[in-house]
Amino acid sequence: MCTKRLDLIMRSIFFLLFLQIFLITNSYSQTVQEKRQFEIKVAGIKIGDLEAQQVKENLNTNYSLKSNVSFWFFGKLFVDFLINAKYGEDRLLNSIADLKSNRGEFLSTIIWKKNFYEVDANTYKFENTDPVKQSIDLSVSKLYFKKPKHNQLLISETYGLVSLVKEVEPNVFEIEIDGNRNQFHYKGDELDKVIIQNPIKNYVIQRVY
Repeated sequence: MCTKRLDLIMRSIFFLLFLQIFLITNSYSQTVQEKRQFEIKVAGIKIGDLEAQQVKENLNTNYSLKSNVSFWFFGKLFVDFLINAKYGEDRLLNSIADLKSNRGEFLSTIIWKKNFYEVDANTYKFENTDPVKQSIDLSVSKLYFKKPKHNQLLISETYGLVSLVKEVEPNVFEIEIDGNRNQFHYKGDELDKVIIQNPIKNYVIQRVY
């Protein structure tokens, strides 16, 4: 009788341990996802939408930006833009920037190769294949979820260029990419709006709450 009771107790203990391990493992492997919505405006007029997404899974974090823009500028213009950036232990591992428009289709990729980034950037009137010979922990898509630090290095997924982030005033950070200065405005630790400098007309990416 004692032996049977002991056997039941041991089985119960093993079952509880297995259940606990299963719950911990299952919880650890689950993804954590966050989305943020933005409107793209020129002179206060909405011309498109942007969705930023952060997905965490184990030690990896993926950031993505998906936008679509349509407006009239001496003819109808449309742009569909997608950025995906994958980080492992807070280092950029690879990224892809895919742009489709009635001015053409363009693709840029950045891939970490043990001790440098292989860059193949192609966008409108711009090409770059210069490797980046250092590890980078910040890119443009990550700025939509993480407030940067002054003098932090950033790489553009679209251009494959490294820039220095400057805090030009409290909670306002500026980066220069291919001659254009872009400002990221934060409320506390969360991004509120982005002012994109453009040779034709500056535009604003404004958070929708």
